[in-house]
Amino acid sequence: MRKALIPAALAGTVLLGGCATYGDGGLLGGILGGNDYGYDARGDFERAAVEACGREASRYGSVNIQRVDQQGRDYVYVYGRIETRDYNRDEFTCVFREDGRIVDFQTR
Repeated sequence: MRKALIPAALAGTVLLGGCATYGDGGLLGGILGGNDYGYDARGDFERAAVEACGREASRYGSVNIQRVDQQGRDYVYVYGRIETRDYNRDEFTCVFREDGRIVDFQTR
């Protein structure tokens, strides 16, 4: 009886701990690749692009990343939406370069 209680308690702790925000979108966000922008990046380059472009877009409102496309080895294109009052400019496109810089950011 006691042996079954310990794994159940550990599993419950981990599950509930994931609800607390810590760093990249939750306690397990850094391990599982989560972020605050609603997109699960596949690699380090995509993850860096999502974080940088998400930070830039968050200057205008709440951000939701919809798509990430890597173009060759050097560039990642990030597409998303910004929750703003201006519905004509609530989408954005961001181009992130391999050296860690945003080379283009446009709202539409």
